[in-house]
Amino acid sequence: MLPFFLKLIMNNKNSIFFFISIVLLQILITFYSQNFILTDDLYRLVVGSQMTDRQFQSYLEFIHKWQWMSYLFVPLSLFFRISYTYICLKAGSYIFERFTKTSFLEICIQAEIVFTVGSFAGLLYTEFFANAQTIKQLYVNPFSLLIFFSESVPKWTNYFFNTLNIFEFGYVLLLAYIIAKKSENSTISSLKFVSSTYLPGLALWVLLLSYLSVVFQP
Repeated sequence: MLPFFLKLIMNNKNSIFFFISIVLLQILITFYSQNFILTDDLYRLVVGSQMTDRQFQSYLEFIHKWQWMSYLFVPLSLFFRISYTYICLKAGSYIFERFTKTSFLEICIQAEIVFTVGSFAGLLYTEFFANAQTIKQLYVNPFSLLIFFSESVPKWTNYFFNTLNIFEFGYVLLLAYIIAKKSENSTISSLKFVSSTYLPGLALWVLLLSYLSVVFQP
């Protein structure tokens, strides 16, 4: 899948520019979060009371040692998310025999700007408005339904409620808009196509991760 993805993206300079720009923006957001939000003092606040000083120091050493992995995860997560959306749209175009000549990869990359804006908005919310007392609170999307139910729903539903957020909704709308613009079809027609291809794929992904969270839940 990776060689195919690289071959497609290299054939379009706009796609290369968008992908690299999004990766750099996400890395900057991750860097700020790691260095100015997820500080040692915050870790001491949320988990320090549950450990001895020696255990907490070992905990911090482990985090600092593997912190670089979060930067590697940025392009990888973008690759998988873009690829998964591309597969959903491309497969749907053959099944429904619509938009078969549309450049879905370029569209998926451009639409990622919604999630980048969402990451930045989440960073601002955490920096200026959140009062985190637990690690779990740091990973609750403040623009999702989970913000209302985080303490009252089973843990395995967290990903589901986190996915129901305004930026996911905006992503669907932007996908439909770009598809309509590039294919010269109506936005309503494109929205129906996205709803019948990407949304079922997203539902399957959410169900899979929810199932895995039940299986591996401590």
